[in-house]
Amino acid sequence: MLPGGENYLRGFYWDARLAVYPANRKVICTQQDEYNSQETLCKATEEGPLLRNPGNHDRRRVTRLPTTADVDAVVGLTEYETDSFDRFANRSFRNALEGFANPETGMAITGQSTMHNSLHMFMNGSMSSVQGSANDPIFLLHHAFIDSIFERWLRTHTPPRTHYPRSNAPIGHNDGHYMVPFLSLYRNGDYFVTNKVLGYEYAYLLDPGQRFLQEFLTPYLQQAQNIWQWLLGAGILGALIAALVAALVVVAIRRRKRSNRRKLRSIYGERQPLLNSSSEEGSASYQTTM
Repeated sequence: MLPGGENYLRGFYWDARLAVYPANRKVICTQQDEYNSQETLCKATEEGPLLRNPGNHDRRRVTRLPTTADVDAVVGLTEYETDSFDRFANRSFRNALEGFANPETGMAITGQSTMHNSLHMFMNGSMSSVQGSANDPIFLLHHAFIDSIFERWLRTHTPPRTHYPRSNAPIGHNDGHYMVPFLSLYRNGDYFVTNKVLGYEYAYLLDPGQRFLQEFLTPYLQQAQNIWQWLLGAGILGALIAALVAALVVVAIRRRKRSNRRKLRSIYGERQPLLNSSSEEGSASYQTTM
């Protein structure tokens, strides 16, 4: 493992289980020279096994994997793009994040790969080929983490869209250029926004309160949403059972009271009133039942 590798791999949700893959897993779109000679992009046919040989790379080109300090330094760069708009741009967040600059200084370097590029070279296999790197599932994890760094930069500096280069960038990279070959068509500048606008979020970028809601409460709410019909039915059934039990209890109590009254009457008999009123005499007379 290279210095700094542990923090970096843990940072983008590295799952060690992904290091084990079927020996017969095939790749496509890796024969760039052949495609160029045939004037085609990719035939989409199986071309061989997925290759990985992590750590056995050219250590002169990748001296170490990025550290947390490297990520923080790159996020601290204030300009998205500068000067030449290519791999020789200095103090450019884009160039530093891609891996063509020293992450500590932001100054362009040649002959070395840092940040995003370093992991591709470190894997020393299918991931190291621009043409076929997306064959490796780790490609998705790696680029999700790179996107989260871009998200941190956007939240830190809140740049307007005008900061995205509208001209002089390499072909296909200006604001108004479409992102191809993806459909539906969107321009590069359309994605110069936070991921909240695009409808997704990174849990580790949430504040503690939001993270608790996202990681603990939201899954339960989503499960409840999926089974709300069953929950409603269970609630109605529970209410009916509770009403039936309550009715039975009321009936039982009334029957018990009636039974007690009958027992008292059988013991003491019918009682006469202690005071009788005589309307004929116009006065009241006291009369006992004794």
